[in-house]
Amino acid sequence: MPDATIVFPDRVERVTRVRTIAFDEWRAAIALQGELDVATAEELGTELAKHLDAGRRVIRVDAQRVSFMDSAAIGELINATRRCSEEHGSLILTNVPPSLWRVLTVTGFHKLLLIDTAGGLGRSVPA
Repeated sequence: MPDATIVFPDRVERVTRVRTIAFDEWRAAIALQGELDVATAEELGTELAKHLDAGRRVIRVDAQRVSFMDSAAIGELINATRRCSEEHGSLILTNVPPSLWRVLTVTGFHKLLLIDTAGGLGRSVPA
């Protein structure tokens, strides 16, 4: 995925919005960061498909550092979730920030995605 440049008052940082942080023969962990929207949704879908094509059936997607996600990016997560399910695996969305949780519950997408709420973030907003 292409890097993004973020300009802070005291520094400039280059960040990768979708990054595989670990994988083995049947699992992968992906970290998301920043804004995921129509401009970056395809790269998210490509990264997820790469792991599914390689035979990985359990994919954990860490959303802790997501500041915004639109329906195009959510659609890529739903497509990968369906594919995982068809292939007897699962996509698990973890560390969902409250702002993203609100979007997922208001739209009903939280019913289509497997979301790890063990940390309590998801419970802070009524379903």
